[in-house]
Formats: sequence, structure tokens, C-alpha cells
Amino acid sequence: MTDLRTVLSDGLRPGVYRWESKLTLDQVRRSVAKAGWNLVLLDTTSVHDKAGFLDVCATTFDLPRWFGRNWDALADSLSDRSTGEPEVVLWEGWRHLLDHDRDTVDVALQIFAEDAKESGQLRVLLREADDVPDLLSEVPVL
Repeated sequence: MTDLRTVLSDGLRPGVYRWESKLTLDQVRRSVAKAGWNLVLLDTTSVHDKAGFLDVCATTFDLPRWFGRNWDALADSLSDRSTGEPEVVLWEGWRHLLDHDRDTVDVALQIFAEDAKESGQLRVLLREADDVPDLLSEVPVL
């Protein structure tokens, strides 16, 4: 298990990461706040498809009302909301969504990785599941 505050204080680079942790959401919030970063909780534990994922993203990331609920609109909206300030996105429930809609998780990971690279803002953490699906085998582990 990685001490999140230490990783953030050391300057975690933008990107998508697998993260093994038993920390509660409150503990994660405190660690992120102590490091001076923002936290966004992306919870897809009850999402089964692309439409549900995009709805959760619209709320979670406080996207504009005109958000088009498609992949291009998500990429554009994430880019538009970028301030360059470091932000941790804790994606809970990714495994549940993957079990129901692999393509949605695949495209979402690509969009998050591209936004992290372009904006320098996002650090997306996927809590480790008991098994690591092939789709995530190349995602670095904290």
C-alpha cells in the first residue's frame, strides 16, 4: 500500500495509475488536501454503460449544461475545465463498469490519459481490484 500524501508531495506526474489502498474516502480526502491538491471522486459502482458513465462524469466534473454526452464532448469539456492545478481523480467502481461495458472503460482511460498529458492536471487513481484485467496490465502501479 502506498502512502498517498507522500506520493503527492513528491510530485506525482499526471497520468492514470493503479493504486492498491484500503484507505477510506475520508482518509483519501485528508491526504489529498494535506498535499494541497484537489480531489474528485468518480464513482461508477452503479453504472453499466457509456450513457451512465457520461452522466456521472457530467455531475462529477461539473461539466457545462451543454455537455453533449459523447466521447468528443467529454474530452473537450475536460480540457476546457483544466486549470493546470494538480487534481486527483479517484475512480471507484471502474471494475464494476468494466464487467458490464469494457469499451466504455477503455475509451475513458484513453481520454483521461490524453487529458493528463495535455493539461498536466489529472492524476487518475484506479483502486486495485483482486484481479488485473488485460486492459489495465500496462497501467502503472503506485
